[in-house]
Amino acid sequence: MIELKNFQQDVVDKLLAFIAPEYGVNNLTIKAPTGAGKTIMLLSWIDEYIRSTGDNVAFVWFTPGAGELEEQSQDKANSFSSIKAQSVDDALLNGFERGSATFINYERVVGKKSKAMLTDSERDNLVDKIEKAFQEDRHFIVIIDEAHRNDTNKAREIISRFKASKTVRVSATIDDPNTPDIIEFYEVLEEAVIASGLITKAVVVNEEIDTSLDGTDEFVILFDAAEKKRQQIVASYIENGVTGINPLVLVQLPDESTPDLSLRIEKHLQETMHKTYEDGKLGIWLSEQKRNVIDVNKLDNKVEYLIIKQAIATGWDAPRAKILIKIRENMGEQFTVQTLGRIRRMPQPWIGHYNVDILDNAYLYTFDTDFLNGVFAQGAAVAPTPLLNLIDRAKSLKLTSERVINYDEVLNEKMILNNIYEGLKKRFNFTDDLEENYLILKNQGYTLGNEIKTTFKQGRFDVLANADRLQDRERCVKANYQDNRIDLLHAFHELDRVIHLPVSKVEAILKRFFLWRGYALVTSILKLDANEWTAFILNNWRALREEFRKIDIAQAIQGSLDLDNIQKNDFTIPLTERYTYNPKLKDIKMVQTNAYQGYTTASIAVRPSIVERLMERWLEEHADIVDFVYKNGDKGPQYFSLVYSTNGGVSHFYPDFIIQMRNGDIYIIETKGGEDVKGRDKNIDSYAPAKYEALKKYAKEYNIKWAFVRDMNEELYYLNSGDWVDEMVADKWQPIIKLFKSIEDENRMSEN
Repeated sequence: MIELKNFQQDVVDKLLAFIAPEYGVNNLTIKAPTGAGKTIMLLSWIDEYIRSTGDNVAFVWFTPGAGELEEQSQDKANSFSSIKAQSVDDALLNGFERGSATFINYERVVGKKSKAMLTDSERDNLVDKIEKAFQEDRHFIVIIDEAHRNDTNKAREIISRFKASKTVRVSATIDDPNTPDIIEFYEVLEEAVIASGLITKAVVVNEEIDTSLDGTDEFVILFDAAEKKRQQIVASYIENGVTGINPLVLVQLPDESTPDLSLRIEKHLQETMHKTYEDGKLGIWLSEQKRNVIDVNKLDNKVEYLIIKQAIATGWDAPRAKILIKIRENMGEQFTVQTLGRIRRMPQPWIGHYNVDILDNAYLYTFDTDFLNGVFAQGAAVAPTPLLNLIDRAKSLKLTSERVINYDEVLNEKMILNNIYEGLKKRFNFTDDLEENYLILKNQGYTLGNEIKTTFKQGRFDVLANADRLQDRERCVKANYQDNRIDLLHAFHELDRVIHLPVSKVEAILKRFFLWRGYALVTSILKLDANEWTAFILNNWRALREEFRKIDIAQAIQGSLDLDNIQKNDFTIPLTERYTYNPKLKDIKMVQTNAYQGYTTASIAVRPSIVERLMERWLEEHADIVDFVYKNGDKGPQYFSLVYSTNGGVSHFYPDFIIQMRNGDIYIIETKGGEDVKGRDKNIDSYAPAKYEALKKYAKEYNIKWAFVRDMNEELYYLNSGDWVDEMVADKWQPIIKLFKSIEDENRMSEN
């Protein structure tokens, strides 16, 4: 069973909700960065839907032509037991069976050489097979992979044949159609994919280009830098115990390049760099020429350089590719996101980032300015700084960092169950009398019975802008444990985030609490039959989620779990670090208070959090009292971390700033969103109270100064005493200057 990342599970949950017949729209567009695992997300959704429902459905998955993408997707589908994966040729023989997923390359059905849709041969053609499926009351769900391509009349015509009940389009580059009543748009943020470790932290552009080689063929300069980088990556793999990976350099020619360019590059690679077809170190994948391409995507394949064109970029998967050389010829070529996607995948996604700078980034070498402008304009590659060196006076800072030794040892399913049960019992004053518990929940506003409440709109409007005048009406339908299975799955997925257990365990817990088995369990709360239980979950899962979340946070604040599994390590600031920055920003200034030489205001400008930007700028404005500021990383053992407990186990948290003042005091600062101008809470971290308690406890143990800092009206306020308070009331959250007031006073006195 593939373990999905949190953002991937969110996509599966969205798809499960979308596929329900009563969902408001029948078209969903998903934009996800290359490397996010779109294929795995879609297959996980299909597998779970087929496995958990009795729906008479067949899935049809369209892919673009280049790169044999449909074969890659079909091969991955074969590892999911519930999916009957097949090619278009299989469909021509067997039709579209219930529970099948048919992978169709556009070129097979709309290409010039295709006969599959048009021939009137003795065997059934695709249209006949589609009609036969309709006769068997089967409906189709269509997936259009890399949907930005092949959006042609021919493609739309073949897709329309399936009369899809639901259509899902996925791409890394697709735009929001801005028609929410017809097509829903869902975007996976690149930051979430990076944080998961599936793709590199950054793309480094033209690092260590040797400018002394002026006058040489420009591609020679690019190859020289790329080969040095490739050798550094090989050495780093060895140094860090990573085996079985041979880093690949992709050499991308312009789509309209001349044969002479390809020959010149082949000659340079073979005669100067000694990478030949014969020794297996050189491969080429062009429409007119293919050599050494079999298994070239395998991690330990011998090929070190692969010559390609843009056409292969879409969908093609080679996670060992770390470096891209983008060759230009005459005019520059338009950038496409998929090009960089080929080198952004981490080679071992089950490990993620190695927390080694050279291994956690991808590398682009090009003199194509049009291409580079596109890179930065579309935000596909941030501009990472060169490796910055730590200033000498920051090298002596030492703290104690906390790490979890073994997550599996900490996670305790029985404890989670008991904590939730005791939390509910305390909250509602439940007793052993299950009939009385029924009345308690009913009086608390919970919906009970065997009917599911749904809402619909009713009324009239003249223009679309007045549609919000429609009134919500309520209707009830009988619950059925089998028929409502997909709705239950959606509810379980919503609850697993706060219970911290797999969906199957969530379902088991809900049954222990509320389903009658003919006898009472120690944790029984209600005695509902299967349909009543189904209705109860579907009517009340939002309320239950909120109760479970409160229990989770309460357990986190109490720190009730045994934390003997926590390892304490000496922490010093990394000697080198790489940050991102905005290369287009003007009037860039050096930040005097940062712990690294060469850190500028252009790096502050790209921080996504306004409170972090405000904090760094405030500290720089008060350089007279600040010795240095270290902006901590957010993942990895090389960064400073604390551990906090939840009902589901323990998690790391990485405070944002470590600050050493000129008087020697050390502050650990964590920032959170504050309040907007209307007084609305901008803090999206529901575990802020737990992290607050963890930092408070740590600061007391090690005699370190600390605070949580939030913003309001572009001013900063702090809290570092008492309990966490959500509302930024004046008597609790104090202006930031008061946090450092004693140092300001000392500084002022010394000046006098």
